[in-house]
Amino acid sequence: VKRILVQESVADRFVPLVLERAKKIRFGDPMDRSTDLGTVVHEKAAALFEARVHMAAEQGAEILYNPGRQGALLPPIVVDRVPHTSELVMEETFGPIIPIVRAPDDDDALIALSNSTAFGLSSGVCTNSFPRMQKYIAGLQVGTVNIWEVPGYRIEMSPFGGIKDSGNGYKEGVIEAMKSYTNVKTFSLPWS
Repeated sequence: VKRILVQESVADRFVPLVLERAKKIRFGDPMDRSTDLGTVVHEKAAALFEARVHMAAEQGAEILYNPGRQGALLPPIVVDRVPHTSELVMEETFGPIIPIVRAPDDDDALIALSNSTAFGLSSGVCTNSFPRMQKYIAGLQVGTVNIWEVPGYRIEMSPFGGIKDSGNGYKEGVIEAMKSYTNVKTFSLPWS
C-alpha cells in the first residue's frame, strides 16, 4: 500500500487500530517460518525508504512506530499526518511503510487528493454506501477500484493494470493475455 487516505472524521479511531496491527507483525529473517515480513529488495532501497520517512517527519508527519532498520530489513513503520505532497507518498515506495494521510471528509476533496499523484494503479475504498461507491469508482483515476478490499486484490480473469505513470498500455489477466495471442479481424459482406 503506497498511502492510506483516511477522512478526518474517522482518523482518530482508525490510526490506533493500524498501529496495533503493525506492532504485531513479526519481521526478521525471511527464511524463518515464523517471520511475517522479511527484507526489501536491497539495503539501498531500505535506506531510501527510511530517508523518505524522515523527510516526511521534517515536513510535519508523526512517526508512530519505527523499530529501526537493519541493512535491507526495514520493519513496518507507521507514519501519521503525512503531508500529501511528501515524497513518501508522491513516489512509489515499495516497502513496509504505512503512511497515513488525513483527508477532508468531503468525498470530492478526497478523490481530488487521491488523483493528485502521477500514479494510478489501484485503490481500495471502505464504505457501505452504494452512492459513495459509485462516486469513487467514477472519480478515482486508477485502473482498479476495490471496495472493502486491498488495492492489490484481483482475480486472474479480471483485467488488471494502471493508468497514468502506472500504466504500460495494456492490462494483465487471463483474458488480456489471450488477446495477445489473437488477432482482431474486421470483415464486410455485401448487403445485396
